[in-house]
Amino acid sequence: MLLSGKLNKIRTFALLLIFLGVGVMYIGFLIPSWMALFIAFGMVFVLGSVGIYFWVGILSTQSLRVTCPECGKHTKVLGRRDQCMHCKAILSVDPKDAPETKKEEPLS
Repeated sequence: MLLSGKLNKIRTFALLLIFLGVGVMYIGFLIPSWMALFIAFGMVFVLGSVGIYFWVGILSTQSLRVTCPECGKHTKVLGRRDQCMHCKAILSVDPKDAPETKKEEPLS
């Protein structure tokens, strides 16, 4: 469920940037003559992640909150189509863009 929904995908990317930044800073301890350069690059990754988290927070407050018809839990929809954060069901705000449902044929 880590990569369900657009907001969670962006948050996961920001978390990976933090780990990448810390890893780059750690390389600076292994090569002391280049430490300042690696610390600066690591800080750029971490500050970029902070900016992405701030942007996602603003998007999250403006996104539409709906109830998922599959699992009945509240989730946020970003854009026209998005996935439920809980059950990964495709949700759509526009009825024309709604995913097609399978019609069951009666047994004869």
